[in-house]
Amino acid sequence: MAKVHASNNRDYRNWPENPSSDSPISASGLGSWVNHLKVGQKIALGYGLALSLAVSGTTLGFMIADRYQQKAYTQQEEALTHLYLAYRLQVGVFRVRTKQHKLILFTNQRQRREETYSQLLTHVTNARQIWSEFQSTYASLPPKVNQSASEIKAINRLLQTDDGFDAYLQRTEVLFQKSNPRNLKSEEMEAAKTELFQFMHGSSVFKLDDFLNDLTHLVEVTAQEYEQSKRNLRGAERLRVQIIASSLMLSVAVATLLVIYMYQAIARPIQSVTYVAQQVTQESNFDLQASVTNHDEVGILADSLNRLIREVQQLLKTQTETNEQLEIYNHILEQKVQERTKQLKDKNQFLQKTIDELNHTQAQLVQTEKMSS
Repeated sequence: MAKVHASNNRDYRNWPENPSSDSPISASGLGSWVNHLKVGQKIALGYGLALSLAVSGTTLGFMIADRYQQKAYTQQEEALTHLYLAYRLQVGVFRVRTKQHKLILFTNQRQRREETYSQLLTHVTNARQIWSEFQSTYASLPPKVNQSASEIKAINRLLQTDDGFDAYLQRTEVLFQKSNPRNLKSEEMEAAKTELFQFMHGSSVFKLDDFLNDLTHLVEVTAQEYEQSKRNLRGAERLRVQIIASSLMLSVAVATLLVIYMYQAIARPIQSVTYVAQQVTQESNFDLQASVTNHDEVGILADSLNRLIREVQQLLKTQTETNEQLEIYNHILEQKVQERTKQLKDKNQFLQKTIDELNHTQAQLVQTEKMSS
């Protein structure tokens, strides 16, 4: 960079100093490296770094925001999966019980009884399949990170009563295989109806009620978890917007500071060299010099300006010495002219005196001749 200094006592303290002299960046290797770059390279570097910082900062903001949002999405998806699985199991149990009651109700209606029996077997199979899926989902896996303590407690409580539900399903299958309406005669229907009624009001049903109560509690807990996950998702979306906005503003701020620094690294040396050139031309002060610390075009310009100033200064010095020598020669010549003029004047006076004497002598001779004649 270029900074004004002078050999005389002029004060340039009001002129801005070299920006790199008080910058912590210039003291590092980065600042020294930047000083060796050309102006075009500095401009390209400034734009490249500013764009890279803006893009990388924004990308990082999106990544962090998406991470929080994805975590909330995962929590909501897991809560919805748990709720759906518990709800399916609850519906499956209710359908089994409903079809059992309908089967008793339709004992004397052969066609509807057979339809209900077929539907009952289907619902029992579905309930067992859903229950098996439920057990494989929860029993063999450790608690999920996104599961609350209340959900884990409800799941463990439900799994502890699974013996009653398994026994109920097994007893139902055995009972209805033995009491298949298609294989029973009319006189056997009443006995099958009585046995079915006793089963539906026996101890296994009470265990099933406990299982349903625990299942209903799990549905309520998972529903609460799902609502909480939706609130968390909305909060994550707001946080995502805040993170993205903050990253954008931070990236723009850092990029702006970088552009300012690169502007100073490019413009301030040019301004300093321009200032020196103006002072030299306006005040004809050729004692000024621009210090050169850069190795770019500005440094070359400052060095060329210094050489030009020194050459002009040398020319002025030579011109001054020549003028002084000419003055000496002129003074000597004037003295010689004056001496020569005086000599000529003295000679003229001598000649005039001689002429006057000759004229006087001639006049005397003429007078003497007249007197003699």
